[in-house]
Amino acid sequence: ANSAVKTGILVLALLLGGKATIDAAYGVGIHQGYAPEQPIKFSHKLHAGELEIDCKYCHSAARVSKNAGIPSLNVCMNCHKNISEVSDTTATPEHSKAFYDGEIKKLYAAVGWDGSKYTGKTSPVKWVRIHNLPDFAYFNHSQHVTVAGIECQKCHGPVQEYEIQKQFAPLTMGWCIKCHRETDVKMEGNAYYTKIHEELSKRYGVDKLTAAQMGGTECGKCHY
Repeated sequence: ANSAVKTGILVLALLLGGKATIDAAYGVGIHQGYAPEQPIKFSHKLHAGELEIDCKYCHSAARVSKNAGIPSLNVCMNCHKNISEVSDTTATPEHSKAFYDGEIKKLYAAVGWDGSKYTGKTSPVKWVRIHNLPDFAYFNHSQHVTVAGIECQKCHGPVQEYEIQKQFAPLTMGWCIKCHRETDVKMEGNAYYTKIHEELSKRYGVDKLTAAQMGGTECGKCHY
């Protein structure tokens, strides 16, 4: 009897250990919720939320390029050349007005400004990358932002609510494929897909095709 109990406990331990190992393996490379500390505490909540600045004003490359790009400090200075401190009402539950003013001073120092004078002594800001795809995975921002008309929040979450930017989605292959299977291809003002959309929609017997039906699940689309 004791031998049977010991065997049962051993088997149970092996099963639980195996499940834990498998669960951990599934999580390898998934950094959902990753929110690294940045050299300048840029608040998306303040800029995209309270001030309602369009994401694509700062990340303009997202409309025309594979990468969304990190805004150059010159883009920041388009506004901050005339905004050296925040208003008295800008304080948030996370930070005080003095804190935000201090971060603006870091920006000024990085671009070589001392008060209202340009010193020319610039220093790069070493931003920490948040979203990292494997090298073998291809993703094009312009195809999704401009061609598909997808809002930034679809993949990046409610950035207008984030004091600290984080990775919202898991960015796994399954997550991408699920979206391709559920999302219809945008045809309005998109003549590029007109002919193939007409041919494939007749083949599948539908009015609108999903990205998957247009080839969005083919291996070669994302892996090369």
